[in-house]
Amino acid sequence: MPRPFSGNLLRMRAFISRGKPSACGKIMGFDSATAIVHALNPTRSVAVRPTLKRAAMIGNFPPRKCGIATFTRDSFEALRGAMPKAKWSLVAMEDRSGGHAYPSAVTHVIPQDDISAYERVADELNLSGVETVFVQHEFGIFGGEAGANVLVLLRRLRMPVIVTLHTVLERPNPAQKKVMDEIISIASAVIVMSEMGADILERVHGAGPQKVHVIPHGAPERPFLPTDPLKAELGLAGHKVIMTFGLLSPNKGLETIIKGLPSILARHPDAVYLIAGATHPHLVANEGEAYRESLIELARSLGVVDHLRFVNRYLGDEELVDFLQAADLYVTPYLTEAQITSGTLAYAIAVGKPVISTPYWHAKEALADGVGVICPFHDTKAFAAAITDLLADNAKRDAMARRAYKAGEPSRWRKVADATIDLAVACRTSHEKRKEEAFRNLARPKLDGLLRMADDCGVYQHSRFGAPDRRHGYCTDDTARALSLMARLASEGVVEPAALKLANSCAAFVNHAWNRESGRFRNFMGFDRQWLDEGGSDDCCARALESLCLIARDWPQGDLRDWAADLAREALQHVHEWKSLRSHALIIKACIAGEGARPDHQSLYSGRRRRDRGKRIPSLHLRKRHGAYERPAEGPPRRP
Repeated sequence: MPRPFSGNLLRMRAFISRGKPSACGKIMGFDSATAIVHALNPTRSVAVRPTLKRAAMIGNFPPRKCGIATFTRDSFEALRGAMPKAKWSLVAMEDRSGGHAYPSAVTHVIPQDDISAYERVADELNLSGVETVFVQHEFGIFGGEAGANVLVLLRRLRMPVIVTLHTVLERPNPAQKKVMDEIISIASAVIVMSEMGADILERVHGAGPQKVHVIPHGAPERPFLPTDPLKAELGLAGHKVIMTFGLLSPNKGLETIIKGLPSILARHPDAVYLIAGATHPHLVANEGEAYRESLIELARSLGVVDHLRFVNRYLGDEELVDFLQAADLYVTPYLTEAQITSGTLAYAIAVGKPVISTPYWHAKEALADGVGVICPFHDTKAFAAAITDLLADNAKRDAMARRAYKAGEPSRWRKVADATIDLAVACRTSHEKRKEEAFRNLARPKLDGLLRMADDCGVYQHSRFGAPDRRHGYCTDDTARALSLMARLASEGVVEPAALKLANSCAAFVNHAWNRESGRFRNFMGFDRQWLDEGGSDDCCARALESLCLIARDWPQGDLRDWAADLAREALQHVHEWKSLRSHALIIKACIAGEGARPDHQSLYSGRRRRDRGKRIPSLHLRKRHGAYERPAEGPPRRP
């Protein structure tokens, strides 16, 4: 029987850490590291790469066991490490009713056949401030025909979406082509991991280089190490190790290598074939370990079963790379050509393993220029000859290993993350520019209706059809709304003579409405221009404050900005007296606008700080599913 490896293997962490990049920058943090660089080189500035403040990623995620889950986790960790200040929403696709015990980083779960879940998550991401959504795409992980359910989510998202394609089909069926065409149309950018993938997308789907970007499959970063020390730690000392890893399934072509073992052992009796990885969970669900048992039986029938080793479990990255670095050769005898990417191949090249492979698409591209050896599909003799030759020639094998290690440099997760962030920032910039252009291309707003409801005093409270109803006079509520609108239009460059005149009239009305004795804005004024109250509602007062802060921030003329800032500062001293929940929301909006109003805006901000100390003004919080609730300054959270 083949001997399994114990799961309790010792590590060579001290040995492996030699030659690794220093972790001091990570421990100290970016700000500390930057400060030290400035101190040591005071005349040189440190360039800071633009990043994202909030992002989301969608895909399978561990403990679900599959290649997409592993990739999503590794990609998420790499991006999170490269953007330590960013906040993340992590969405796991679920394929079973019982679900999985996901780690706390997972914020949302979408059962793949639940349309409402796709809609709900899209809406929550839209509300959360996410700047970019990264989607890991494989047809089989989303429900519906050809994974069409993912389109429900993509159609609802309002931010840039970057889709990484793990499968690119040269001959898709009609349903697959329809789904992929729409994904490409919606996405701001599409990532493929090989030039062949980009070529297929252009030929089959008409997606050119403006939309499609090649970023290699990520892989861990380890120093180039000799195999013998690791072999000793892993129970492989004295053996020449041929290795394959990944979830076990019939399409891996492992029989090709097992059938070649008699020929290999004739020249290298110390060789072992190490197959690392658990059986694919879908295969286990259908037939248990029948496939693994069939491999053992094949090896027994050939008399080589003692040279077949299994590591029958799902391996973490550290343990997996340990085994890879202990191997002399890596083999991928896959049976089909149409494999656009292979994570196992990327890992093997990244740690500097000579690779012998069938000519599937990713392998043909990755193993060019002497990085590996290509053998025909199902060709046991060719594989046996290539393996025998490389095991016999240490110099040739070492040279190929070093070429592989160099070729794997762009696939280090650190570099993959940097390339992905650069793409995301470019997509965000382009998205914002398109929104601005769309606004500019809109017909200029017509103010006729608003001007008809206003005169040189303020804005009328009511109308009869299109005619102002003078019986109800004016109100601060509507005049403040008009003043806020003028500020918003000014921020977009829409400042016309009629708007300037209306803004000054509204400003005069709001100024007149302020009652210093009561610390409130009056609201109702008769057509005879006599005030009908001494103080308006909380909502009216807060709305007037918001209009002042918007004018202070956005109005192009300095004299009106100065007036608005001064009156806003005065009004801020009384906001703790305004009790309604809507007024609190408007106060928060006003303070946010006021913070960017003037170079000396700290005086506005300090008013908010004074208001917050010891005052019962609730704060709005978002739960995991973005349900707003009210939390007073004292006492436990409660539903409104």
